[in-house]
Amino acid sequence: MKAISTMSIRGGLVLLVLLAVLPSLALQVYDGVQQRRHLVADASTKASQAAAAMAQVQERITESTRLLLTALAAMPELRQLDSAVCTSLFAALLGQNPIYANIVIIDTQGDVIASGRPLVRVNLSDRKHFRDAMALKQFMTGEYIISSTSGQPVFPFALPLYDSSGALLGVLAVAVDMSSFDTAYAALRMPAGTTFGITDHKGVRLYYLPPTATNPLGSPIRGEIWQAIDSGGNQGVFLKPGSDGVRRQYAFHKLRLSPIAPAYMAFVVGVPEETILGPARQALFHNLILLAATTGLALGVAWFIGGGVIAARLDRIADTAARIGQGQRSARTGLPHGGAGIAKVAGNLDAMAELLAANDEAREHALAALRQSQERMAHITASMADWIWEIDENDCYVHLGDKVRLALGYEPAQLVGKSYYSFLAPGEEATLRPVIEAAKAERSPLIDLINWRLTVEGKRRCLMTSGVAWHDETGSFRGYRGVDKDVTERVEADRAIRASLAEKEILLKEIHHRVKNNLQIISSLLYLQSEQVKDPIALESFRVSRNRIASMALVHEEIYRSADLSHIRLDTYITDLLPKIFGQGPKDSPLDLRCILAPVTVPIEQAVPAGLAVNELLTNAHKHAFFGRENPVLTVTLAQTDDAITITIADDGPGLPTDFDLEQTGTLGMQLVLNLARQLGGSINARNDSGATFILRFPKADDTGASRS
Repeated sequence: MKAISTMSIRGGLVLLVLLAVLPSLALQVYDGVQQRRHLVADASTKASQAAAAMAQVQERITESTRLLLTALAAMPELRQLDSAVCTSLFAALLGQNPIYANIVIIDTQGDVIASGRPLVRVNLSDRKHFRDAMALKQFMTGEYIISSTSGQPVFPFALPLYDSSGALLGVLAVAVDMSSFDTAYAALRMPAGTTFGITDHKGVRLYYLPPTATNPLGSPIRGEIWQAIDSGGNQGVFLKPGSDGVRRQYAFHKLRLSPIAPAYMAFVVGVPEETILGPARQALFHNLILLAATTGLALGVAWFIGGGVIAARLDRIADTAARIGQGQRSARTGLPHGGAGIAKVAGNLDAMAELLAANDEAREHALAALRQSQERMAHITASMADWIWEIDENDCYVHLGDKVRLALGYEPAQLVGKSYYSFLAPGEEATLRPVIEAAKAERSPLIDLINWRLTVEGKRRCLMTSGVAWHDETGSFRGYRGVDKDVTERVEADRAIRASLAEKEILLKEIHHRVKNNLQIISSLLYLQSEQVKDPIALESFRVSRNRIASMALVHEEIYRSADLSHIRLDTYITDLLPKIFGQGPKDSPLDLRCILAPVTVPIEQAVPAGLAVNELLTNAHKHAFFGRENPVLTVTLAQTDDAITITIADDGPGLPTDFDLEQTGTLGMQLVLNLARQLGGSINARNDSGATFILRFPKADDTGASRS
């Protein structure tokens, strides 16, 4: 103390200058540390937001892919494994959805049987998405692969495919082209040097920007980085050197098909440390240089000039610096500014305060931008046609979107605190509650739950509910968040269509029934007329005509009894036709009838001419091969291949004349058979083989009824 009290003016001024500069120095260091902390926090937040934004893009892709596969799996054409229809449909979908590299159907053995790209005969039984979908019988993801059909690196999704009886047919798979993220990532406008990558569940690189030789697609990412991601939660931030040796602040975000499922994809954004801290270091360096220069100048002035005025001004500068160090960014020295001495120190100190105030203002602008981003998300939510909701673990609403007012007529505040099961139409809770309780038990998503609710006016509205479980920061289950879509018009339209189809089906069956009855009336009229005819030849003509009419009536009867109004079972038709023809023979001539009939279905366009042709051939055998013989044998065979149907009728009678020619025969029956064969687009052949043998062959029709010839 004595040394200070006896210090000279110059020494005192020097000491005062030094004491005044120390708070400024501390303030610079403190502000540098604070700025560094804020820059790291801001960069981490921005990287996390970028990773989350990219993850949200993939979540939408995953959900739309799941909905696409679910819709495709319900289509009858896919359940019938119609390769041509599936290939055409898949190619059209690929043209409309460029994010998909390919859509394929894989049978239970792993072979690709339909593809939206040119079909390559490959076996995918070793692929993860195929094995998981077959084993778990649900929508599954895969891992990094090179597509066997397109040759591109893709990420696959798969869904089991069942036929109408519930039997597993194989797997329906979609390969997503990861290059679709180029545009989405470019819109984020991240700082220079920032990297963006996507990995699968093993840490294999699916996507990377900017492309570099040190980060090839399909190879594992740096072990240190993958360990930090794999051992972390659903999201996190860490500082590590990358594959190129550059230290970066990494933020990651994982995606799962359900909260309890393993992560199938991770999104990683890395901002270089130098990009984050460079401005802070540069500003601190410049400020320290400025402070050092100011201190040297102040010491020179204090040493050479000295005096009470300078000391007073220095005291003011020291006081201002102290107040700035305490956070008073508006504090100023109030001294005139100049190019040297105390005026310069005062100017520099005030400039530093201005810089600090500007930094605070920039921080406020950043916070305002964040609030604007949150407001933007709120506007997007408000523009959705669906209304959002959130319920707690007791199934009570804690938040509802404004669109609930349009759907049910209630204000959101009226439903907060109410049970999710409130306002359900009578009988709906008994169906809906077990489904939701089961989902809660496994924390699984609520997917497209159809439920009927009552509006404020008491009207019924049909809603489709979807939601996911949410957890707090401790991982505890807190309820569900989701959306409701009003699908009343769609459901009612679907009901109307089904009712109209049922009505038309009944009408069509009635038409076939009436046609069959009318044909039977004509047959009865012919029978009554034949009672008055004595000429054997005329009687035979009546009998043949009645058989022909009966064969046509039988077609309409089979259609009337069938569930399919456009097709009939040809084997059933032949079985029913035989007794109508051979039941008219003599009782003392039993017939050894041998039928080998494959289950063959044909459209009505082929059923009538084929039935008439079979009737003529059976009538011909009845007339020429069995009369006056004991224990005659008739063999009827029905078979089909991939493109043709063959009917063979063989008897053990005397056979055909040696000069028999189908084209030259003058009988009405044979001419009718020839014309019917031509009408079917087929052929009729005759030969002797221990009796007469007739072979009718015609092309198999496709699903539209057209023959494949």
